[in-house]
Amino acid sequence: MGKMLDKQKNTGLPRKYLRNPNIRWFDVDLSDLQEILVEEKDIHKYELRDGDILICEGGEAGRAAIWKGDSRGIIFQKACHRVRVGPNLDARFFVHRLMFDYFNGGLEDYYTGATIKHFTGQDLARYEIPLPPLDEQKRIAAILDKADQLRQKRRQAIALLDSLTQSIFLEMFGDLVQKGKRSSSSLTVADVGRVQLGRQRAPKYQTGKFTRPYVRVANVYEDRIDLSDVLSMDFDDRDFRDYRLQSGDILLNEGQSTELVGRPAMWRNEIPDCCFQNTLVRFQSDTTKLLPEFALAVFLHYFRTGEFSKISSKTSSVAHLGASRFGRMPFPLPPVSEQTDFVKRAKRVREAKAASTLGDAGSLFSSLQHRAFSGQL
Repeated sequence: MGKMLDKQKNTGLPRKYLRNPNIRWFDVDLSDLQEILVEEKDIHKYELRDGDILICEGGEAGRAAIWKGDSRGIIFQKACHRVRVGPNLDARFFVHRLMFDYFNGGLEDYYTGATIKHFTGQDLARYEIPLPPLDEQKRIAAILDKADQLRQKRRQAIALLDSLTQSIFLEMFGDLVQKGKRSSSSLTVADVGRVQLGRQRAPKYQTGKFTRPYVRVANVYEDRIDLSDVLSMDFDDRDFRDYRLQSGDILLNEGQSTELVGRPAMWRNEIPDCCFQNTLVRFQSDTTKLLPEFALAVFLHYFRTGEFSKISSKTSSVAHLGASRFGRMPFPLPPVSEQTDFVKRAKRVREAKAASTLGDAGSLFSSLQHRAFSGQL
């Protein structure tokens, strides 16, 4: 694991360091590096070398990148693992295998932690994969690299559409957002809608009576609900009325790693009669003055600019948004006519995004992954 960084330390040499948000699949994002003073003896120990594999310990636990030696003198934080492969293991093959297991549940038996998953050093030491000869590993990695390049080009097009929606939002409401942050008399989130924490999961709600599906933090991604793993527990008639999700509800991660706390998505009635757990906060717009789609745009802006992280309370491994702190956040409220204009423009971008889904490129990559790691490629 990387170095435990002490930001209060005032001795040593300045060094930039990597943390979980910098690690993307195969590559490292160097656009947001932080700096710390490090003792000279620790620089050599934690400095990255070309070909080092970096693996997230928490947050998106198991996500991995390969350091390409783009910059010298950079170290890595304790929230990351570093792996240096031996002569019998190809680095790109290993990361492709990690990616396959990450997205297909193959790491679940190795994770620790209930609310926030961790891939500790002990977990990584237990991780086992079939290992074909080195030449075969390189052949498989080369095929998957080409398929992934096609998928990434499509993904880049989708990302451009996402940035277009953000640009429209800032063009129309950027000044209003900044004014609200500076004003002590501005409206708050609680002024424009209902804020509610979900229902706690407990053994007393697992009797099999009044069983209902519910979503939790593991289901809510950035502007996306993942329903591949939905659990159930008891919600009697009273609780069902209180915690039943309605179309247009916005769900935000209440307990998460610092960089992911407050991650929002809109519920669009994907599952009938579904409820939500207390690892999520629900926001319901007062539709007489606030369109849910506009509220989602505001929360996505807050999430992407780190506003939720700033107000969260933090323990050693989990950041909590807090329903009351969230409710006190400033909220920009333009006239409904302007909100409607934005929603129409954003809808056209969303439709274009839907038409540009990963489609065949994503299916090809997934198929090749399954064939590669089942010995059929």
